[in-house]
Amino acid sequence: MPRPRPLSPEPFLPTLLLAAVAALLLTGCPEEGAVCTSGLSVCGDACVDLGGDVANCGACGNACGAGQTCQAGVCGCRPGTESCGGACVATASDATNCGACGNACSAGLVCESGVCREGCSEGSLRCGDSCVDVRADVLNCGACGNVCPDVQTCHEGRCGYDVVAACYTHGQLVGIQAGTDQLGPRRQFGSGVQTLASWDGYVLAADATASKLLQAAGGGLGTVVEEDSLGGVAGSPNDILVDPPYVYVVDSVNNTLQVLKREGPSQGAGLGLRTVTQVNLGANTSPQALAKWGTTLYVPLFGTGGSMFQFGNAVARVDISNPEQPRKVDTISLTGLDLKPFDGGTVLPLPYSVAATEAGVYVSLTNLNPYNGYKPNGPGMLAKIDPASGSVSAIDLGAADCLNAGYVEAVGDQLVVACLGEAEYDEANGHSASAVRASGLVLVKNDAPVAAYALKAGCEPGTPGCNISVASRFAVSEGAVYLADTNAGRVFVVAVEDGRLVERRGFSSPQALGPALEACPTDPRRPVSNAIDVTALH
Repeated sequence: MPRPRPLSPEPFLPTLLLAAVAALLLTGCPEEGAVCTSGLSVCGDACVDLGGDVANCGACGNACGAGQTCQAGVCGCRPGTESCGGACVATASDATNCGACGNACSAGLVCESGVCREGCSEGSLRCGDSCVDVRADVLNCGACGNVCPDVQTCHEGRCGYDVVAACYTHGQLVGIQAGTDQLGPRRQFGSGVQTLASWDGYVLAADATASKLLQAAGGGLGTVVEEDSLGGVAGSPNDILVDPPYVYVVDSVNNTLQVLKREGPSQGAGLGLRTVTQVNLGANTSPQALAKWGTTLYVPLFGTGGSMFQFGNAVARVDISNPEQPRKVDTISLTGLDLKPFDGGTVLPLPYSVAATEAGVYVSLTNLNPYNGYKPNGPGMLAKIDPASGSVSAIDLGAADCLNAGYVEAVGDQLVVACLGEAEYDEANGHSASAVRASGLVLVKNDAPVAAYALKAGCEPGTPGCNISVASRFAVSEGAVYLADTNAGRVFVVAVEDGRLVERRGFSSPQALGPALEACPTDPRRPVSNAIDVTALH
C-alpha cells in the first residue's frame, strides 16, 4: 500500500504538499470560472478530460458518435463493435449486420451471437430484433437501450468500470476496462484519496485530507454519493477491508481500527454505512494493512522512528467474532527472523502489507534500515504466519528482483508481491525518483519465488522528459495485475499465469500489447504523479 506514511517519510513530504495544492485547485474560483487540475481542461463551467470524455473528445464539444469511445482524444468504435458503413454496430446482435457488416436478417428473424434465428434462446432478452443478455451487454445494460458510457462494463445489469485508480497528486479517479485495458476519462474526486476498496458496485475512497470515507458509484467516479467520518483529522487511512456487512479501516497515524456497518441508504445515496466502533491498537504501532483469517484480523504494525520502532515490527491479531466489539488478542513479533542483511548490520522487518490464504497469513517485509535513510539492507521478504500455532517463517524473494517488498495479494494458489525497490530521489525536482532498482513484481508459489517482472520506464533514466516508474499497490481483475506507479502515474498490466508473469501493457517485453497506461497526468510544476492505489470493482 504505497501511501504517504512512515515507510520512507522524506520522499512523501512533497507529495503531501502537492495534495494541498491540488485541494486548493479543486475549490476553483467562482469569479474566474473552473480551475482544473493537471490533465483536465475547462469546457464551459466543467473540468473534463479531453483524452477520454466522449462528449468532449480531443476538444470541447466534439462528441463521439453512438457506440464510440474516446481514447487519447480520438473517437473510435468501442470494444465489441465494429464500423459498418460509418456506424459502430455490435454484429453479434445487430439484425441488419448479423455476424458481419451488411448481413441483414430476414423479416421476422432476430440476431443472436451473430446468427439469424427465429427467436431468442433462453436467458436472452429481445430488444427490437436483437437478442441480448442485459446482465452483461454494454449496449443494453439492465434494460433495452441502456448504453454504458465510455469504456464501462455491464456488471449484472449495472454499468461500471472494472478497475479504478486513484491519482493522489492531482485528486482524481480514473476507470479502466479490464481485458481491453482502455482508460475512461479522469474525474476530479476528493482532496487526498489515499486508499481504495470496492463493494457492491461502489468505490470506497479513504480521503486523508478530509478525514472521510468517500463513496462513488462505479460508473460515476466524479460524484461523491455518500461520506462518513474517519475520526481524527490529519490521519493516514492506510487500508480498507470489506467484509459484508462490515468495513474495516486502519489509520497509521491515529493507530486506530475503525469499524463501519452497512445499514441501508439513510446515510446518502451509497451503501448506507455508519461507524459502530473505533479502537486504538496502541501508541506508536502505526498499523499498515488488514487481512482476515476466520474471525481474526491480522494487522501489520510498522512502528515509528520516534519510539525506536519498539512497538512495531510485529503483527497484531484482533478478534472480530463480534465485529462491533473488536478485541486485540496479541501481537506476533517478526524480529526473530533471519532477514539476511547485506552487510550484517542493522535491518528491521518493518511489515507493510498482508494477505490471508488457505495456506496461512503472509506479511510483506520491507527489510529496511531506518537509521540509514530507510534504504533496503536486505532482500524483500515475506513472513508466513501459521494461524493455528502463531509460528513464523521467512520467504526470501531475492534481492536481484525484489527490494522493499510492498503490497501482497493472492491470485489463485499463487501470491503476487509488489516490490517498491530502492529509489533515488531528486530533491531539486519535486522529489521525483531519478533512479530505482529491483522494483516490480514477484510471483510466489508453494512458498518460493518462481517468476519476476521488472518495472521499466520505457526511456533512458536521466534523459529529459524521462519519468522513472516506481511500483505501488495493485489490483487483480480477470487474471491480470493492474500495478500502479507512484512516481510517473502509470498503470502496468501483467497477466498472471501458472508460474509466469506476462506483461500486457508496459515497457519490459517486446510481446506487450502496448505501453503502460498513462492513468494519472504529469505536470512540469508537480513532477511526481502518484498513482497511489488501484481497486477492482466487485
